[in-house]
Amino acid sequence: MGSVTAVGGSGAPKVDPAEAQRRAEEARQKAEAARLAAEARRKAATAARDNLTQARHDAGAARRQKAAAEKTAAAARKAAERPGQTPAEAKKSKEDLAVAEKKLKEATEASRMAAQKLQGAEEKAVLAAKSAEEAMRKANAAAVEESKTPPYSQKDIDKVKPTKNELESAFEGTSRKAELEKLLGLTPPPPPQEVILTAGSGAAPGAPFDAMKTMDAQDVAHGPFGQTHMDSSTDAWFHQRQGSNTGVVPSDAARGNTVPIMPDGSAPSPVTSKQ
Repeated sequence: MGSVTAVGGSGAPKVDPAEAQRRAEEARQKAEAARLAAEARRKAATAARDNLTQARHDAGAARRQKAAAEKTAAAARKAAERPGQTPAEAKKSKEDLAVAEKKLKEATEASRMAAQKLQGAEEKAVLAAKSAEEAMRKANAAAVEESKTPPYSQKDIDKVKPTKNELESAFEGTSRKAELEKLLGLTPPPPPQEVILTAGSGAAPGAPFDAMKTMDAQDVAHGPFGQTHMDSSTDAWFHQRQGSNTGVVPSDAARGNTVPIMPDGSAPSPVTSKQ
């Protein structure tokens, strides 16, 4: 028979120290590069938010200037149309109106440009914040791969990532909605909507859902069809409504008779008894 080669007791492959050191250094460099990239993007996000703050200030100032120019132009127009002016006064008021309308035109354009700049700043701030968030998570993952403590806490990430208000502002009025959806990896936030009940729900058509919580209490005070007093017909209507909800037998106040409730919750048609 042939000879048998002895195998080590553990059977585990030998680890080359040089290779292990190379891999460790590679992981360290990767983690450090990810951390530096995250820091750069975090600074960019902070700068974008600072620019957004300035853009909001500029847009607000431009809107106020436009509003002031509109008032000035309206006053100048009223003065130019005032009857009984001398030729010199009419000429002066006409010139003042021309100046006011020119300034209004300039203020309107400045406001439009400031609003456009603000929209761009809102989009850049959201994109920069999203990029910083992703970079910070990537840096954390690289640190874990290196068996080191992640450089960013969840609080750090929450502080830099886009807020709900920033997302809504970025999507509102933008002409790049589809592009933003792709870059941010999400759909635009839905606009706030009030849930409206349809006819047949037991409330007036178009009544908000929350209003149903107080409908019965309001019915006591107002009765059907907006009545503000409780006459006999209103009293009968209210008791019949309450009976349908609670099982209480409604009364016919007009005739003074008790109306039994059918198994399906409806009241039977009145039957005239023979005398």
